[in-house]
Amino acid sequence: MILLCAHGGLRIQEALTLTWADVDLAASVLTVRQGKAGKTRRVHLTGSLVRALEPLPRPGPVIGGTQTAARQRLKLIAQKCDTTYRGWHAFRHYAGTRLVRQTVSLEHAARHLGHATLGTTRVYAKWSDQALPTALADW
Repeated sequence: MILLCAHGGLRIQEALTLTWADVDLAASVLTVRQGKAGKTRRVHLTGSLVRALEPLPRPGPVIGGTQTAARQRLKLIAQKCDTTYRGWHAFRHYAGTRLVRQTVSLEHAARHLGHATLGTTRVYAKWSDQALPTALADW
């Protein structure tokens, strides 16, 4: 579940309702059928996410469950790790931020997260304070 949100950029409800019929591990893609506003999008999978999904039982839901149960599990994990609980959406922010930093492309992050506008992606993709000085240092 964490990798679906942190690598796939899925919203919690998208991750919970994902079925194996929507996942193509061989092609490293999944299809979100009922995203925000009912939109459908394809999501490319990371190698770590593919490896995490491979041993899970089929068919049916990939994870399943309720948002309440998922929140309770994440709160317990945060408590056991002695870290602050930030909710499932924080993993989506992580995905957008990491993707922008690695690709230097709001377009790639917007496509991955299913955003219609780059303005929405800017909220998720927090810029590194060091990015501009580092880029200019070698000029």
